[in-house]
Parts: sequence; C-alpha cells; structure tokens
Amino acid sequence: MLKGEVMFRTLRLKLTLINILIMGFLLLLFVTGTYFLMEHQIFTQSERLMRNIALAIESESAEKLSQYEKTEYFYVITNAAGDITQTFSNNTRSDLKELPELVHKIFAKGKDRGDFDWHDRSYTFLKVPHKQGPGFLVIFLSIERDMEVLSFLLAALSIAGILCLALAFYSSLFLADKALIPIRKSWQRQRDFVADASHELRTPLAVMQTNLELVMGNPNETVADQEIWLKNVQTEISHMTRLVEDLLLLARIDSEQQLLELSRFSLDQAIYDVIKPIIPMAETKGIKLRLEIEPQVEFNGDEKRIKQLVVILIDNAIKHTPAGGEVALKMANRGSSVEITVSDTGEGIEPEHLEKIFERFYRIDKARSKSGTGLGLSIADWIVKSHHGSIKVKSSPGKGTTFLVMLQNRPPL
Repeated sequence: MLKGEVMFRTLRLKLTLINILIMGFLLLLFVTGTYFLMEHQIFTQSERLMRNIALAIESESAEKLSQYEKTEYFYVITNAAGDITQTFSNNTRSDLKELPELVHKIFAKGKDRGDFDWHDRSYTFLKVPHKQGPGFLVIFLSIERDMEVLSFLLAALSIAGILCLALAFYSSLFLADKALIPIRKSWQRQRDFVADASHELRTPLAVMQTNLELVMGNPNETVADQEIWLKNVQTEISHMTRLVEDLLLLARIDSEQQLLELSRFSLDQAIYDVIKPIIPMAETKGIKLRLEIEPQVEFNGDEKRIKQLVVILIDNAIKHTPAGGEVALKMANRGSSVEITVSDTGEGIEPEHLEKIFERFYRIDKARSKSGTGLGLSIADWIVKSHHGSIKVKSSPGKGTTFLVMLQNRPPL
C-alpha cells in the first residue's frame, strides 16, 4: 500500500474517532442530564404530593384524604422521642410490623426527607412536625412505578445513544471521505507537480551534461569549434531559468502571497512595449502579426503581470502557428471592462483538451518538440483571475484557436 494512501486512511480514521468521541460525550451529557432531570422531577412531585397528604391528615378531613385513596402510601405519628403512636396504611404491600425499626433509622439520620429501598421496593418519605401535639408526622410514599419508568427511560436513552453512535460512526466515515476529497486532490496535485517539475528539470540538465561532456572531451579545440555544444547549453540554461522562475511564481501563488502591484497605466502602450520584440520573431517564422489596439485605454492593475499575460498568449499562438499563418491581437475598451483577444490560424486544439490546457504542465503534444515549460497558460489563468477577470478558449482542429480575456477595469482606490 502506498504511503500516501496509508496516511489518508489514518487521517480518515482519526477524524472519525474524534467525531465519535465528541458525539459520545454529547450523548452522555444528554442521557445523564435527562435522567437526573427526570429523577429530580419525580422527587419534587413526590414531595409535593406528600405535603398535600400531610395537610389532609392534619385537617382530619375524610373528603380530602379520599383524593389519595389510589395512592400507595402509609404514615406514622410519633412522639418527640420517635416512638410510634399511630399508624395508617393505604394500598401498601409492605409489612408494617417492621415500621418501628424503619422510623428509628430515619430519626437517627436526622433528615426530614429522603428515599430508600424497603422489601425490594422504592419509597420516599417526608417528616414534618405534628400540629395536633408534640411529635412528628412521617409519610411514606411508594415511588416504585416512577423508578421503573425512570429505569425504562435510562435503558431507552442508552439504546438510542448506542444506535446514534453507530449511525454517527458510518456518517463520520462518509463525511471524512467527503472532507478528504479536496485534500486528496491537493496531495495528488502536489505529487504531480513535484514529479513533473523533476522531469522538466532533469531533461535540460541531461542535455547540458551531455554537451559539456562533448566539450570536455575535446580540450584542444577552441571555443569557436565548440560553439554548437555551448549554444545547446545556453539554450537549456535559458529554458531552466524560465522554468525555475515559473515554479517560484506558482509556489508563491499557492502560498497565497500578495503578488500584485496595482497602479494606473496605459494598457495600449504596455501591449505595444511587449509586442515590439516579438514582431521580428514572428516574421522570422513567416507569421503575420496583426494588431488592433484601441488607443488611450487607461487600466488599473499590475502592469508587469498584464504584460506577462500578453506575452504568454502571443508566444503560445506563434508556437502553434505554421509559416504563412496569422496571429491577431485585439484590445478594446468595453466601459467597465477591457477585452483582449488573441487568435491564430494554427493547428487548433481537440475538444477533449480544452478544459485541461490551463492545468500545470499539461501539454497536448507530450513530446518536447516545442519549447516551453507547460506552465504558461496556468500562470495566464492566475493573472486573469487575480484581476477579477475571465479567460475563455475556442478552437477548431486545423482552423486555429482564439483566447478571449475579459478584465474588469476598476477605478483606482
């Protein structure tokens, strides 16, 4: 298994486990919180019920006591020492013969209310002063059914929690896979970038080494005699210099550094400045370079990068246009935007390649017959987007290609 795949599987598992731990902790808080809230509610209601029963007992009203005839409770009246003087039971299933011992335990603890288990049943009690004489009234209320409901609630919440955790586990795996998609793509792009950069650097280095070995193999010859090999080295050095510069620019782009130096400049003059050195190159190849540049167009942007954009598009058009062909560069002001069009009558691009030509190191012709780093259009795409513009390409195989660039001409701040 590849190291990268192991890394992503480990990361996926970690993300899932972290999510499960968080979900488990939240579910635990919910279950325990719900349980204790319900328990508190049960004891609060039970205490209120016992106080109402105590009031009914103290009032000696049979009518008031009849309201609680279906309630399972019993009570005792004691003297100040805790000895039972009167006992009453209503629907209780417990043996009241053990009541003196139970009452003495309650008095020994010194609590006025509480809960306990007696004969495998749950009870709560309330001790209040007896209003009709010295001593106390102690009421015992069965909460067996309430505790059964509470136990059922805890079991139901626990089962639901386990099911939620199982669901969360598979959901977390799914979400982790989704979250890792852009990371995987970024990782793959980085690997491809490093591999392609290594390949691009290896080729000129190999050519340079071969030519230098030829030069060193003939130490007695003059520089003039070795000119052909030295020119080959110079060509590859120029190619490597462009490649390294492009790689450094892309690395700075990826690190999201501020690379633009915005200013107000004459766009038509900037285009003429970069086109002048290219005209002789086009003429040498037998290519007609036609210009339609609207004059006096002021543009707010990075002059250096806009010049670089024009050079990339023109250079790309000339490379793919045979002798006798034509390359046209047009620039027109469209009010709030500027339109730059570069078209050629060259070989054109197959439809399946159109969406990929702006990718780094992507070449339609995989052979190195044409000079270039494979990074130009990727850099051009970044320049356009960093100026809040768009770049589109239309092409027909055998008929030529047209690049249409729209740049927003924002006023200076």
